[in-house]
Amino acid sequence: MGPFYCPADEKVYIDLGFYDELKTRFKAPGDFAQAYVIAHEIGHHIQNQLGILPAFNQARARMSEREQNRASVKVELQADCFAGVWAHYAQKERDFIEPGDIDEALNAASRIGDDSIQKTMTGRVVPDSFTHGSSAQRQRWFKTGFESGRLGTCDTFKAPSL
Repeated sequence: MGPFYCPADEKVYIDLGFYDELKTRFKAPGDFAQAYVIAHEIGHHIQNQLGILPAFNQARARMSEREQNRASVKVELQADCFAGVWAHYAQKERDFIEPGDIDEALNAASRIGDDSIQKTMTGRVVPDSFTHGSSAQRQRWFKTGFESGRLGTCDTFKAPSL
């Protein structure tokens, strides 16, 4: 199982074997690719603190599977955007982002997009089954957060398009 955030205990769980898969299977190597994954999971913690995850989980019970998937994509893309906001401040406040780091994050976002994973695993893409968003969407929302540095730009629920 890959990394995940558990709202019940407010902890991020990292399966370190996932990083080997990220590098070899998904062709997304690099320390900043790994940092992106962690920042995405911390993004879920921020969603939990802001009440977004509890509202999503409550509303989910009244949704069809297709609606749940669409809502899940919005939650996941927002976590990608929050990861971008973190990267923005990591650069601005700590100045530790090296040349190529953002490219590593964007490559990882692309390689673990639902479309990329589905195409690799099954040879076909089924958008209605997406739960994390397409490669392009994941890259777009990470970039949105990174370029703006503001959580307010990460409202995937009100965005006219994802």
